[in-house]
Amino acid sequence: MITSLTKGKPLRLIIAFALPMMFGNICQLLYSMVDMIIVGRTLGVDALAGVGLTGPIGFMFIGLVIGLSQGFSIYCAQLFGADNKTGLRRAFCASLILAFIISILLMGASLLSAAALRLTNAPEDAFAPALDYLSVTLLGSASLVFYNVFSSSITALGDSRTPLVFLILTCILNIAFDFLFIIGFSMGTAGAAWATNLSLGISALCCAIHIWHRIPELWPHMNDWRRLPWSIFKKHLALGLPMGLQGALINVGFLVLQTALNGLGPEAIAACTSVARVDAIAIMPLVSIGRAMSTYAGQNIGALLPERVHQGLKDGSKLAFGYAWIAATFCIVAGGELIRLFVGNNQEGVVAYGQRLLQIQCGFYWLLALMFVLRNTLQGLGKSFITTMSGIIELIIRCAVAIFLVEPLGFDGICIASPLAWLGGILVLIPPYMVWKKTIRKATIPRHDGKNV
Repeated sequence: MITSLTKGKPLRLIIAFALPMMFGNICQLLYSMVDMIIVGRTLGVDALAGVGLTGPIGFMFIGLVIGLSQGFSIYCAQLFGADNKTGLRRAFCASLILAFIISILLMGASLLSAAALRLTNAPEDAFAPALDYLSVTLLGSASLVFYNVFSSSITALGDSRTPLVFLILTCILNIAFDFLFIIGFSMGTAGAAWATNLSLGISALCCAIHIWHRIPELWPHMNDWRRLPWSIFKKHLALGLPMGLQGALINVGFLVLQTALNGLGPEAIAACTSVARVDAIAIMPLVSIGRAMSTYAGQNIGALLPERVHQGLKDGSKLAFGYAWIAATFCIVAGGELIRLFVGNNQEGVVAYGQRLLQIQCGFYWLLALMFVLRNTLQGLGKSFITTMSGIIELIIRCAVAIFLVEPLGFDGICIASPLAWLGGILVLIPPYMVWKKTIRKATIPRHDGKNV
């Protein structure tokens, strides 16, 4: 059900909006963990390391897709907040056209999979499973693109519950396809990738059917397709490209870090692969709170309510900080057992590496919490350039750590990379927000009416 976030207590709205996304994203990561558990337990550490090798490359493309789709949805949220129904339909129409173009480009990128893995200095033992997984993931990228565009558009209208239903369906299907393709058909790591692609494709189809039948505010009329001015595409790209670039650049930093990590051996790679899944689940509620802030800020700035944006930032920060400390405590205490889920009981070297990474990284989740809240609020306000600069700083810091600190510090260099990157990202975000806060009462905020679209 679509919901306006421009009325009511901000904290209650943010929690109610974030909870379904939080649960859905955790489910999404849980089925990703099932991929890794099945791969690690049935195909071995080399296969698990192979999938881990594809992480930074795959996440670079995934970050691009998610950033673009969220950027498109911010414009939709602003138009929804401004009650501009015609502009909303046309904006959704334009996002579908852009999604098709993005899908074609990503499918073509699959031809570069081997070259990309070679650039990361991938170990030969893990190269073949890594290539299978990455190639198939990119070939089926249309399912990822359209799922994110459909889901983000629904979320932009204040409905975070419906995408949750489709994500739960995706989780169930993905786990079933994992067993079928990896164990039943012996397809190896390619089977894990096909399972994800197919389950996401089904979820994207379900989102499209739901929009067709239940959300007339989004579905374009025939005249909307005929009257799509370049200004709509320009607005989408102005919001989406910086966010997509930001997501890609952050993962380029991980890619450079992965290259340094590959020189530390299969145990270190497998440990980071396992921790990455644990870490992703632990921080997903923070991601969901951030996404809620983006939609909340977009709707309220579209409705000319900047003071509600600031109050929402304060409430969202308190919520994110509280969760960050709970998550950090759990990961540090239970880290060893969580890593053993992936590698079994006879890989103590992997477990030791993983516990060290969790102990250092999780202690700084509070920095990540602040960065997510600030960054997404600024994105909702349409300040994509600032958030992109924050992502570039993260990239620079991770690259600097990989080049200058991993060799002298060894695995500890890997452990401190993310906390340092988070700190750098925050330092870029705080001054622009403070400037905006001081000028909100004097600034003229353009309302999105028919003339703008």
